[in-house]
Amino acid sequence: MQEIELKTAYAGDIVSIAGFQNSTVGNVVNSLGKNVVIESVPIDPPMLSLTVTLNDSPLKGQDGDKLTVAQIRERIEKESMDDVSLKVEKSKVKGSTITMHGRGDLHLGVLIEKMRREGYELSVTPPQVIMKQCEKTGRMLEPFELVTIDTDLDYVSGIIDKLNDRKGMLMEIEEQKDGRQLLTLKVPSRGLLGYRNSLTTDTKGTA
Repeated sequence: MQEIELKTAYAGDIVSIAGFQNSTVGNVVNSLGKNVVIESVPIDPPMLSLTVTLNDSPLKGQDGDKLTVAQIRERIEKESMDDVSLKVEKSKVKGSTITMHGRGDLHLGVLIEKMRREGYELSVTPPQVIMKQCEKTGRMLEPFELVTIDTDLDYVSGIIDKLNDRKGMLMEIEEQKDGRQLLTLKVPSRGLLGYRNSLTTDTKGTA
């Protein structure tokens, strides 16, 4: 684990290059005067948004020591530099709130929990699904997710009923060697909000 100076690097090498600003995943480094861009795999767009602000409850300051909006914003913007799936939208209302766009509730939840452990106190709104307008038809589109659930046979019908109520569609059921069932469903992201706790309760924590 030693750093050495290189004039040439090849695929698989891990290198540091000084002098670049605002670079991110998908950028191409070229020689001066060359404009050839290597095609990259596009990053999936964010599906959920959360708005956070400072903690203004009577219990303020009891769990953490980083309490201001400026500290919260700085931490989230720093995270967005490393996490290419996280987008930060600066609020237009006096800078008192920060809106984040992420891949899902787990993605954003991990960041909130990480910040809590680091001593940040903040208030968080419920997540909102990001809708997108179709350029051709003008219709509003919403994100869907492919959901895989490994469960016992006894709970299969209950799970399917619950996800059908949330506009989910069963795609496949596969029986595994140990007798458990592997369900694959297509479910809108808004239908999955809050479902994790329901699944844990319905299957007694075994799914």
